[in-house]
Amino acid sequence: MLGRREFLRLGWTGAVALAGSALEPWRTQVAAATTPDLIERNAWPEHWETTLEALGRAYYTSNERFFVRSHFPVPDVDASRWRLDVTGLVEQPYSVTLSDLKKAPQVDAVHTLECAGNGRGLMKLANTAGTQWERGAVGTARWSGPLLSTLLHRAQLKPEAKHVWFEAADRAPMPDVPPMLRSIPIEKALEDTMLALRMGGSGLPRLHGGPARIIVPGWFGMASIKWVTRIRVEATPSDNHWMAKGYHYVYPGEDPASAPPVQEMRVKSIITWPLEGSHVPGGTVHFAGFAWGGPSGVRLAELSLDDGKNWRPVFLDAEVSPTAWRSWSLDMPVDPYKAMSVMVRAFDGNGQQQPLEARPNASGYGNNSIQTVRFTLV
Repeated sequence: MLGRREFLRLGWTGAVALAGSALEPWRTQVAAATTPDLIERNAWPEHWETTLEALGRAYYTSNERFFVRSHFPVPDVDASRWRLDVTGLVEQPYSVTLSDLKKAPQVDAVHTLECAGNGRGLMKLANTAGTQWERGAVGTARWSGPLLSTLLHRAQLKPEAKHVWFEAADRAPMPDVPPMLRSIPIEKALEDTMLALRMGGSGLPRLHGGPARIIVPGWFGMASIKWVTRIRVEATPSDNHWMAKGYHYVYPGEDPASAPPVQEMRVKSIITWPLEGSHVPGGTVHFAGFAWGGPSGVRLAELSLDDGKNWRPVFLDAEVSPTAWRSWSLDMPVDPYKAMSVMVRAFDGNGQQQPLEARPNASGYGNNSIQTVRFTLV
């Protein structure tokens, strides 16, 4: 059985492979990614990526098609017995049930979630640690539940409260492995962070953190802790492995100890039509996809049909919310009977431009390189 040090050295996938049959006593029933809309990158715990074709069918990503990223096996949480504790640097710590939370003031908000490792499998490094995602570890949903500020104000924050820690029910099936625990600054906690109880108009699915999860708008998905059981208010950021060492941009040749943390999503776009290698009727071609940009949103997206030599603006649909992607499209006349490629780049509300190639880092985080799709006109 692996201990903490071996687990952290090997990473999740290597640890599971080495532990082998020793993990069987902890194995829970796992739902298979049987739909063709999901690509199974890892069977257990579930790492499922949505295909670009499926993402392109609608603005909202359905619960069944939404990408799945679990650090540990999905816990079996009994919603009728589940409780959420709010504690730490507060004057009035308390504990609430799911029923209590449903009676609190609710918000209904649209946010895009993206795994920090989305695009890792496409980053130009000899190898990157972690699941080799391509472009589909991202999705947009309507989330419902109380704002975190509502819960924190009820607890009455103490003056020294500076960070909010999130503890969860999932655990590694190996001794001494640190649980998944993250924290965010109090300013972000009080701004727009929410406790989601519903997703896409229905109760939060178990795979996506049910009965309750944190949603940190505009930040990469690791901040949006699933199966949350305790909210702790502290004076300092969490010192858990997944904060102190995990999820940092460790660039080649630089000191890992000073590596910046992975937090806000980077400006990015995807092309959902045409698909790579597709055959498209010549004439007027419909180009389409999505663009997003973290907390500042997206203000512009451009398309190129000549490998980036010339760019033209695409049409962006109206913004649903700053932290939700925007649909983009452009219809263009193109001569038939030739091979072509299309590129799209986005600009966020702060003027940051999507790069041709993202700066490589050891864990392949935040790959927002410009996508190129090659297709044939017939």
